[in-house]
Amino acid sequence: MFVKAVSDESNAESPQMHRREAKIVAALPKSRHLPRFIAYDDDGSWVVHVYEAIPGRLPTVPWSEEELQRVIDGLIAMHEVLTPCPVQDLESTAEYFDAMFRGWRTMSGEVKTPSSLDDWTRRNLNALADLEARWTEAAVGDALVHGDIRSDNVLMTESSVVFVDWPHASRGPPLFDLIFWAPSVTLEGGPEPEQLLMRSRHRRVDPGEANAVIAALAGFFTYSPTLPAPPGLPTLRAFQEAQGGVARKWLRERAGLR
Repeated sequence: MFVKAVSDESNAESPQMHRREAKIVAALPKSRHLPRFIAYDDDGSWVVHVYEAIPGRLPTVPWSEEELQRVIDGLIAMHEVLTPCPVQDLESTAEYFDAMFRGWRTMSGEVKTPSSLDDWTRRNLNALADLEARWTEAAVGDALVHGDIRSDNVLMTESSVVFVDWPHASRGPPLFDLIFWAPSVTLEGGPEPEQLLMRSRHRRVDPGEANAVIAALAGFFTYSPTLPAPPGLPTLRAFQEAQGGVARKWLRERAGLR
């Protein structure tokens, strides 16, 4: 067995996130790409999940071609199993991420923009805010979307790939998981985001829709590092800032903004 436990002592938001996650993982179907949920306990402070042990390991970083393709293929297979969404009354991706994906619009409305913004970002801030505002139109779908695909939420087994940690899941389009994952792949020695997109079935997605989702993600990763670090997560802002640099570069290459 594998036990996952959080309390409000280290981070006040963590227990509520894991209460939400319990509802999600309890509804996951049986699949070699998904964790097997066994039990749940909540004493009001500590929230405990119990899972069947997974005989796997984290992906090798820098990414190898073989493991990267296994995860791409695993995402496709996972989304097929999770369509339609098996969790009743779950928020849509647009609803769940609405408050987070307002970075460009927030910064464009501020009297003084963050000093960390580069010249291209400052010059195009209003255009980026307009593009970001259209992301919800591209966030329509009926798959259970993980919402936080990263190498530390992936386990490689001998015969499969298992995606773990589901507190940010929502009902939406599989494209969202690939776009959210892409900047961290580049930071970990993998291909540029556009190359990752071209290796997946999502290369056929409408370019405007993809650009709107990329803009929302880039705005989130650009604005979040300007905020104080959450309690108990001292390295989060630096990781977000690094992902923001990759996401902005990707957006600049695609969006036609000069």
